[in-house]
Amino acid sequence: MELSELKCAFDAGGLKSVLVTPAPLSEGYMIITTDSNRKQKIMTSQRCNEDPRIFKSISAAITNATKIGFREVLFKL
Repeated sequence: MELSELKCAFDAGGLKSVLVTPAPLSEGYMIITTDSNRKQKIMTSQRCNEDPRIFKSISAAITNATKIGFREVLFKL
């Protein structure tokens, strides 16, 4: 899901938590959200809706998580 879709889902009360984690096979970080049904959704890039969006820094990933609307972000190594 893209940033705008995740923001709409958050505003509607459909997202419960967010996780920033290192991206597999990449030097970067990705955002994973969990909805009210405990299903995980990965933030995707705007260019290709199937590829996860990779952030170069933890700070960039956390900034985007706060843009979605989250005030608490879990970081997992």
